[in-house]
Amino acid sequence: MLLGTLLAFGNLYLAYLFRFESFPLKLPYTLIENILYLDNPAYNYGGFFVDGSDPTIYRLPTVLILIYVTYLLYKYLLKSHTKSQTIFAVLLLGGVGGLTLDILAYGSVCDWLGFMIPGSRYYSLLNISDLMILVSAPFAALLCIPNLIMKLIAFIFSILAIGANSYYHFIALYNLII
Repeated sequence: MLLGTLLAFGNLYLAYLFRFESFPLKLPYTLIENILYLDNPAYNYGGFFVDGSDPTIYRLPTVLILIYVTYLLYKYLLKSHTKSQTIFAVLLLGGVGGLTLDILAYGSVCDWLGFMIPGSRYYSLLNISDLMILVSAPFAALLCIPNLIMKLIAFIFSILAIGANSYYHFIALYNLII
């Protein structure tokens, strides 16, 4: 649980650095040539499956869901579980908690980690919390939820979140192939 909390606050700290131009690198800065890079931040004011460059009322349900899921994960981690359940729950707590803290502290999510498929005109920006959620959510849904119906609902929701986050990457792959 401590690791999940540290990951969440680590994302908030990185968001602070990128928001207030305290990051020591001149941006954009390439990490992996033409694929992964650090970029000037973009602020997402939307909600789940709703991107937005301006504040919107659609953020409210997202905030309430994020706060509730953070609380549920915190309660879940207070009990003893298998090592794999704990790892994926901690990663999910770090991701969900990081987004929640970013929204509560600044009103938006700061995306600064760029991903682009070489030769494509499409790219996407995300942050460490997004990555933690994308990696851990499907596994946490399958490993941590005992009820089969709830497990399927959570798994489908996590796959939809991955699809919504990966939309531009799929377009980029399609345009690269054709």
